[in-house]
Amino acid sequence: MSLDVARLGKLLSLAGSENEGEATAAIRKLKAALSSEGLSFTDLGQRLIGQAGQRADGGQRPHAPAPEPHRFTDADGVVWPSREAYERYQAAAATRRESDWRRTEAERAAVIARYGSREAALDRSAREQILHDAVADLLVRADPDVDPPGRWHASLDGWDRSLLHPSATVLARIEQAYPLPQTVRLAKDEFDYWKQRSNEIEMLMGRPGDTQLDLPAICRARRVQALYERELPIRSIDDLHLRLQVSVNPEWADETGEALPLILEAFEALIIAPATVAEPPGT
Repeated sequence: MSLDVARLGKLLSLAGSENEGEATAAIRKLKAALSSEGLSFTDLGQRLIGQAGQRADGGQRPHAPAPEPHRFTDADGVVWPSREAYERYQAAAATRRESDWRRTEAERAAVIARYGSREAALDRSAREQILHDAVADLLVRADPDVDPPGRWHASLDGWDRSLLHPSATVLARIEQAYPLPQTVRLAKDEFDYWKQRSNEIEMLMGRPGDTQLDLPAICRARRVQALYERELPIRSIDDLHLRLQVSVNPEWADETGEALPLILEAFEALIIAPATVAEPPGT
């Protein structure tokens, strides 16, 4: 798979958003996209530097430089020091992908066993089908259409996975396809379902770490994630516990959140543990 530099560039731009939620979501997606290719942020920086024609020391090359015989430009327009360097990189990336495929063999076999076949596992689930039907007229088929045909799409009313916000029409249909969760716990349960479903498809497609849900499902997953992590009101101890668990996620960590792990630890010791002990037998 070639590196989609344009898509990663969009995510880098979004990562600089003044909206903390948008910036964090963009960084998450960027990390997942790089991971799927066996790359790091350092690798991305080196690739983008090469594409922009900058020297590693930060200086600018002259405009319209004379071609250097030893350099090589790949299909994405990225300039490499040499064809040999490009081929070494591609070979290493292929080795990483093969390693990931072998590493996930047992998990992949478990997914196939759970559904009965690879084809059945890749079919849309009941929830996926409901969402697909709700926006079917807005979906644009991918070109080229990858296996299995018709499973994934290029865009949804102009929206794709590299963008943060779908149109109001898409969001309304996704929300109305079936009822949205009304509690933090129910939102977490649905979000966990989508994470598991994504993981199943990732294993089957040989792309661990790269979200493989179709566009309607991604849209729904992001919506319930927002409900779970920040939008739904906290009305119970369980709601508060779940929000505290989200707050100590390393991806959200900053200087203002350094005390949160201790807050969660105290909450579980003072509230959760005593409540569990106090429950009568058989509950």
